[in-house]
Amino acid sequence: MTPYALAAPPPFVPDNCQNGPGDWSAVGSASAMSAFCGIFAGFVFAGVVVVIGEKNPPGGDGHASRGLRLLLPCFFGLAAASYLYALASGELVCLRATTEQLFSGAILAADAVVVIAGLAWLLPAYQRNRHGEVHFFRGLVQFAAQFSVLMLIVSSIGFDNAVLRRHASPWSDAASWVSGAALMLLVLLCWWRPVPGPPPPPPFAQDHWRDETTLNRRVSACAWTTLLLSGLLAVASGIAVGIPYEAWTDMPHWLVYALGEAGLLIPGAVVVAAVRSLPRP
Repeated sequence: MTPYALAAPPPFVPDNCQNGPGDWSAVGSASAMSAFCGIFAGFVFAGVVVVIGEKNPPGGDGHASRGLRLLLPCFFGLAAASYLYALASGELVCLRATTEQLFSGAILAADAVVVIAGLAWLLPAYQRNRHGEVHFFRGLVQFAAQFSVLMLIVSSIGFDNAVLRRHASPWSDAASWVSGAALMLLVLLCWWRPVPGPPPPPPFAQDHWRDETTLNRRVSACAWTTLLLSGLLAVASGIAVGIPYEAWTDMPHWLVYALGEAGLLIPGAVVVAAVRSLPRP
């Protein structure tokens, strides 16, 4: 027998999650999730077009520009998530598809919160805050952020147990819950902590510009964090697709735990940034 034959990988056996490690098919759901993210991205793009083409009332340009800065990165992120889900729909390696969906789900969970935060900025831009609409949207973002973090915790734990065939260490599940609880608490604190108060009557006063600078900085930080998340996870998913099938038969436990925790903490950072970028009541 030649040395090449000894080093040859085992014969490829397609696995589309029909008999995979979990009781859920990452490949089977990928097509529907791709369509969902694509429709979501289309609605966001339509909203961006409407905001750009609509004239703002006096004093609303700054608020509208903040909303656009949040909506545009979400459009690119949701389009990337739709593409990544479509990529997973053609997978023949179940564990690789599960890993790809971990990245795609992280983008979707984070961008959904950022979209609502961007819409909240359009209320003061078009003077739609006479009946406490901004206060309602702040509560809505708080609920959406907490729910997204909870779903990220479930996704992280499910990924570990699916890849390790339900033999994940109990401390890894505990670490996911602790990290998720810390993110939930941080989201609550960022939402509860008051932002700079309303500016004084003269629009050129120093406090007014300090307030504007703080709000612009927070919105810009959220927008760039959202773009960074989408790009980072898209590259990670592309790298995962290029890894040969034989490497997925026995993934190291430390790598599985690291990926599961990254799928929780990285989008969690975007959720926190979105809550910090909300307009004041």
